[in-house]
Amino acid sequence: MKRRPLLVLALALLLAPVWAASLPAMAPKGAVFTLYLRNLAVKKAFFVDFQAELERQRLTAKDLLALFGDEELDPDAQAELERFLKLASLDAVGQEGLLAVYPDGSFLALARPAASAAGSFFDELKKTLGETKPYRGWNLKRLSQEGDEYELVAGYREGTAVMAGFPAKGSSLAAQLFEGGGERGLELALDGDLVLQIDFPPLAALAQPFLAGKDVPKRLAGLVRTPRRYASALSVVKQGLEGKSVFALDRDADPELAGILLKDCRPWPLADFPKADSVASYCFPLPDLARYLNGLLADLGVGFDLDLDAFGDRLALVSLAVPGQAPALALQKPLGDLLIYLEAKDDLTAETTLLTWLQMLAAASTPEGEGGFQVERYEVGGYRGKRITLGIGQPVFLFNLGDRLVLATSEAAAQALAGPKLAEDPTYRRLALRYPKDAVMLSYANAGPAIKLAGEQLVATMPMFTEDPKELQAMMEFGQRLAKFLAFVGERVGAGVGYTRIEGDRRESYGLTEVRW
Repeated sequence: MKRRPLLVLALALLLAPVWAASLPAMAPKGAVFTLYLRNLAVKKAFFVDFQAELERQRLTAKDLLALFGDEELDPDAQAELERFLKLASLDAVGQEGLLAVYPDGSFLALARPAASAAGSFFDELKKTLGETKPYRGWNLKRLSQEGDEYELVAGYREGTAVMAGFPAKGSSLAAQLFEGGGERGLELALDGDLVLQIDFPPLAALAQPFLAGKDVPKRLAGLVRTPRRYASALSVVKQGLEGKSVFALDRDADPELAGILLKDCRPWPLADFPKADSVASYCFPLPDLARYLNGLLADLGVGFDLDLDAFGDRLALVSLAVPGQAPALALQKPLGDLLIYLEAKDDLTAETTLLTWLQMLAAASTPEGEGGFQVERYEVGGYRGKRITLGIGQPVFLFNLGDRLVLATSEAAAQALAGPKLAEDPTYRRLALRYPKDAVMLSYANAGPAIKLAGEQLVATMPMFTEDPKELQAMMEFGQRLAKFLAFVGERVGAGVGYTRIEGDRRESYGLTEVRW
């Protein structure tokens, strides 16, 4: 008798992995696309202030339905709507959530609510589904009609809700999920509160019959097989939002393409760039990319000659949110306020090449008889360059700095070239300590001003979407509410850093954006 408690404990320990299996462990292998959520019930505590502001600005789902709804709902419809909103809320995946899509068109959605929300969630789910049939531990209801080519089922078992869709013929997803057949366990390359993953080999396998054709260029077949996996993870941490990503490649499928994407060289340091809301510096071999594209298009029978040999392997992008700029004026700048840096191995040839492209752009985008291509001298803070008018659009500014060319998409951006440097920003200096020495990409951003500006521009663009007075009134009110909410978010979101490194056959990236929770 004394041994029985020990036996029960041993069995419990053996069965614990089954009882507590994560949703990815339950799902069949072979998914092309996977979205995984976890711990939202715990992490939503960070968003209490944001949720309160969302409610204060009347931007909840119920508020928006009331704003855009054409008529009042009767009591039954109102109850049905509230049931749907409860089932579709993030509480449904408070513990875990999973969406997996398979090459044959099947999909699988699994949800585990947090313990505090599970009771009411499953009560509503049972009311919505109505009568179900027990099947191997699940309570299931078929949502599709008899004879449909696509099967759709939904149901639940202890603590887990499911919805699955699959072709009526030729799919094994249902058997693998509900009967335990086949291989299970989706492998996620990253860990986080929200993980998105794309696995390319199943897609390449679908394309194999086409790629095996005699007329298919070898380079095209290699291009399709080169990507292996892309995964991105986002986590809510005390400091803010932490992001990671990994892009895995097969070097043997197309060595030339893999060599371009996995080029390991150092970008320009960020400190010497103008102080701006977003600065990113990249190591990316543009000349190699041009030669690769030329060869690929030639294999496809397309005559194309892109020559970037005068450029180097480094480029950078500086973006400004101009303070005090009227939203209507910002909308008149389709190119925004950017500084684009291109490394030049032969600066005169590179400048001639860029001017030729700009002239072609002006010719293609200018109505006959209006404007044209005009080049004038321009100087700002000791930097001598060219003011280039492209037809009737906004002018751009080109500066030749010897080892690099700088293209400014607005005069505000051109003036920033001679302004304060990022090295003078104390927040940047603090966060820059996170950059590793072997990075192939560096970035720094202060997202707050850009978020506020986006809200202001949204209000300015609302009249463009409809001419109906009633719809316009609703959209203007929605835009004003959203602008106020984005202004609140902009006050809470701070600066962030990011970088990318090459690790073997993978590009690995990391980023952190500070948030005042």
